[in-house]
Amino acid sequence: MERRRSVLLLPGQGAQRERMAAGLYGAREEFTAPMDEFFGRLGTTGAGLRSAWLRPAPNPELDESAVAQPLLLAVGHALGRAVGTAAEPPALLLGHSVGELAAACLVGVFDPADIGALAAARSRALEGTGQGGMLAVAASEGQVAEELGGLGDGAELSGFAEGMAVGADGVAVSGMADGAAVAGVTAAGVAARAAVARVAAGTAFAGVAVAALNGPRQTVLAGPREALAAVERRLRDRGILVRALRSGHAFHSPAMEGAARRFGEALAGFGPRVPRGGAGTVVSSRTGVAVTAEQARDPHFWGGQLAAPVRYWPALRELLDTLGRRPGLLLLDGSADRSLSAPARHHPAVRDGASEVVPLLAVGRDAGGPADARVFAEALHRLGEQRDHTVDHTVVS
Repeated sequence: MERRRSVLLLPGQGAQRERMAAGLYGAREEFTAPMDEFFGRLGTTGAGLRSAWLRPAPNPELDESAVAQPLLLAVGHALGRAVGTAAEPPALLLGHSVGELAAACLVGVFDPADIGALAAARSRALEGTGQGGMLAVAASEGQVAEELGGLGDGAELSGFAEGMAVGADGVAVSGMADGAAVAGVTAAGVAARAAVARVAAGTAFAGVAVAALNGPRQTVLAGPREALAAVERRLRDRGILVRALRSGHAFHSPAMEGAARRFGEALAGFGPRVPRGGAGTVVSSRTGVAVTAEQARDPHFWGGQLAAPVRYWPALRELLDTLGRRPGLLLLDGSADRSLSAPARHHPAVRDGASEVVPLLAVGRDAGGPADARVFAEALHRLGEQRDHTVDHTVVS
């Protein structure tokens, strides 16, 4: 039987939770070691982050990007390291926002020893970006646009090309909806302006943009707080469920273009490089396809992510459409709330059992405690099972 490919899903801003994955800390050395290295390299700042991470709910500190972003990066990297050490490196990695940067570290684009410095550079890039926010909307992008009177001044975000080019490893490597090669997406500002759908100026919702597509009916908006409040009132009046995310910035919107440029300039000093052979393939939630060698070496590709919308669901859907049944995928959900795998559970490839969701962490009241280690061990067992069932069991007499 051909082995299923494993896909590591890593969360970003908005999905942070108190004590996320903390139940593995001290219980799994392969997770504990990279976390301790991260905290140690940041000195007193690291000690403060460790304290904020281990503090139980409620912890409003986690709403601050300077706390949430480094912890999401560190936890995502440590979780991937733990899976790779205890089982085997995931074949594919799909990260949401800062989760994509964690994926890049896992495959060797950036040196894992630089994780702390990367987090600090990202935080510095955000300085002076002003206050904004993000709003999760239980509606499709099209429905949101209709309710807000249209999202103009930008390209449509959804709709990837039917029949993308697929490489030898089965991963789409080129072909966007407009037919442009993925390798052409490099400059932060160009990518952001070309791919952001935003509300036209002169309205009460001016400055609000589509920041992420997280599911068929899960759209995230970002923008100035006052404009977002007006959007929230309008959508609630229309009977649409909305929820403010734990973010003090309008990530993945034009408001972040300056920060994206600064972060790209800072990343150049880290010398991004082509991923290590056999380390896994990063599928970008910015482009929806596999990161090319040219993009991997381009610091502005990674920096520009701050201002570009996150196409998480289109990227995950494309993986399930193309690889979900041949021979199937094991979706390793690294989020503390199972949000990364939630939309996949409704995909036909998962519903009929060809592909499978495998949680890595406990949720609810059990999250952040001993149950994390139990759920993680169950995930490793599932990975081991599928590996054992695909090896050659021929007996030599």
